[in-house]
Amino acid sequence: MKTKIIATYGPGIEQKSVLSKLMKHVDIFRINFSHGNEGKWLDAVENITRVSKSLGKEVSLLADLPGPKIRLGVLKSDINVKKGDIVTFRYGKSQKGVVPLDHDISPYLLDGSIISIGDGYLNFSVSKLKNGNIMCTALNAGQLSSRKGINIKKGNVTAAPPTPEDIRLAKFAKENCFDFIGLSFVRSAKNIADARRRMGDAFMVAKIERAEAVRRIDEIANEADAIMVARGDLAFEIPVEMLPIIQAKIIRSSMKFYKPVIVATQMLASMVSSPMPTRAEVNDIATAVLGGADCVMLSEETAIGKYPVEAVRTLATTARNAEEIAIHHQSFKIGMISDSIAFAAAEIADNYKTDCIFAPTQTGSTARKLSALRSKSNIIALSRFPKVRRRLNIYYGVHSEAITRYDTVDGMLNQVKAIANKKGIKRYIVVSGSPNHAGSTNTLEYIE
Repeated sequence: MKTKIIATYGPGIEQKSVLSKLMKHVDIFRINFSHGNEGKWLDAVENITRVSKSLGKEVSLLADLPGPKIRLGVLKSDINVKKGDIVTFRYGKSQKGVVPLDHDISPYLLDGSIISIGDGYLNFSVSKLKNGNIMCTALNAGQLSSRKGINIKKGNVTAAPPTPEDIRLAKFAKENCFDFIGLSFVRSAKNIADARRRMGDAFMVAKIERAEAVRRIDEIANEADAIMVARGDLAFEIPVEMLPIIQAKIIRSSMKFYKPVIVATQMLASMVSSPMPTRAEVNDIATAVLGGADCVMLSEETAIGKYPVEAVRTLATTARNAEEIAIHHQSFKIGMISDSIAFAAAEIADNYKTDCIFAPTQTGSTARKLSALRSKSNIIALSRFPKVRRRLNIYYGVHSEAITRYDTVDGMLNQVKAIANKKGIKRYIVVSGSPNHAGSTNTLEYIE
């Protein structure tokens, strides 16, 4: 399978028996730093690592930073709201008759603003602002509960990442072996550059959740290491009927700059409570894969859902079927010898139907280029560095294997031959360079 699967960690999959079943398909586990605390996140990392080692599979970890997300504060108990109810919100601690917010949103509100709670399940029309109080009318019935996310329609939200809390949490993630950092509510390439400057060596996944980010998608895709189409919050920023078009635009921009792209949010939302997906959800997954997505991601489906194993299996089966007919004519700029080698390898692999392309690598660069070319053959990256192998888990069609240090080309080829024999691979290509010298890919060998 070439499409990579990301599953969100949570109570729904923390049992070893469930986690073990998911490991068959999941390449990356996402841990949402908007919920929980350092202790719970470390427990999650330990659990994932323990199970993956017992199964002999290397999985990666994605730390999803909160960003400047506006949320409800802590409520003493859930509040049932009826359509037409008058509800008052206010920044600060919970008070009688007032719903607390963790951020002062008064400056963002305009005439006609709509406050939307929990991915749009409960909406309020702003009617009056007075002394920090935000008085609203409920537009539909629902329930308010602690820490639910808030979006503002027809508002002027100016907050941008990285926040001080983002920086602190990114350092925590790096210290605890997370491979990818998800930067929430990106508005421009400058946000990513600022985060990189303050976070150091981090693989930055820019989450596209703002209309402003869509308008600047080319500059963001050029600056980021990967892109996530975060459809939950994005759907509040653009007309929802435009979401499929915007998704396709974001994927195309990511591919243009050879960056992996993740499609996320509500891919199998019905499977939070149902063992079967809807027809529309299955079609949504296939559309993402046919459109060129490297990864597809589950959120509530695995974090808190009743059927996480069934959801992941559905995602994997649907994606694999879509891959069979996916055709991606990817343009490729030739700038270096290594680019030409990668291009030639993909062409030969497709024309002669080779079993795979082996790419011994120090940094993962050649494997990333081969992924961008969307060869029909699988790509097996060979590296002695665990960090490199785990980071390659986000790239379409790339699978990694560990090798030992080699000092000669023959030494490298002997290791490739041993792996090929073990996997029953008869016809393959090897792209390589000078032993233990990064960026030196200059050789292509066809072996049958």
